[in-house]
Amino acid sequence: MLPDFATIAQKNYPAQLAHFNDLLQQDKLSHLYLFVGPSQSAKLAFSRYIAWQVVHADERNALRITENEHPDVHITAPIPPATSLKVAQIRDLTPEFVTTATESPRKIFILDAVETLTASAANSLLKFIEEPSGPQLIMMLTENMSDVLPTIRSRAQVVQLASAIASDDDGLMDGDWQKQTQLVLFKWFELMMQRRIEAFAFVQTKIISQLNDTKQQQLFLNWLHELARDTIVYGQIPDERLAFPNLIGLYKTLRQRYDMYRLVKASDEVFADDKLRKVNLSLQARLEKMTLDVIIALGNKMQQQKSFENQETGTLF
Repeated sequence: MLPDFATIAQKNYPAQLAHFNDLLQQDKLSHLYLFVGPSQSAKLAFSRYIAWQVVHADERNALRITENEHPDVHITAPIPPATSLKVAQIRDLTPEFVTTATESPRKIFILDAVETLTASAANSLLKFIEEPSGPQLIMMLTENMSDVLPTIRSRAQVVQLASAIASDDDGLMDGDWQKQTQLVLFKWFELMMQRRIEAFAFVQTKIISQLNDTKQQQLFLNWLHELARDTIVYGQIPDERLAFPNLIGLYKTLRQRYDMYRLVKASDEVFADDKLRKVNLSLQARLEKMTLDVIIALGNKMQQQKSFENQETGTLF
């Protein structure tokens, strides 16, 4: 009989589970994931299921994971009445971060509500993320990727967990809308990274009309953040681990035109929208400001090279 967390995970995320099972079988699992999506309990069940597969999916381990008693699986979440992950909680994990697994091929860490990490807690976590002491799997959970600190978000492989149990209201988030909106996003991102003036008009004429509600806007911004991350990690991770491996041609071109410093500065301007969305600015104003800031961030190096506007560039989309 399957444990409850496995039943919940299979019911909500059958496609994602199949993908991760393939990764496990091929030994291609990354060491750091950011799982983004609604329903804290469903994401936690999904993470427990993956942990169960890693440590060995038998009845005894299922019970120990459910009771948070497995020596190689560590689940950390805000402790009520606190609403954030504290630095003390991360420091309490230090002995686990710096030692290897006792029973399993990997030591596993599940960090729930990672968007609530305080700055000091995030800094403590970063050094363990960047210098793992042995085989590890860190799974971070959030409902909103844009709320996660950029220093954490940029280092993780982002996985969008869209539940298969969807209401009728979610129809616009599927199928044609996603394909059309991603094409619009990709074209705008290409124009912006080419420092083309058309990128400003593209916001008003193509993007805004495509985003009719808060859910669509948030998904668009999540994709945009994944694009920015891809430009930074391209060439450092296997292509199949990119959020949009179909854009490898664009990433390669950007890497040839700009040094890493400029690409990081540009991605920082994309992530800076996290703060702007908390003030009273329209989405159009925010995206237009982002376009300008990215162009400026890329500008100085481009003065030493032929600009994209003067290059013969074939459209990618």
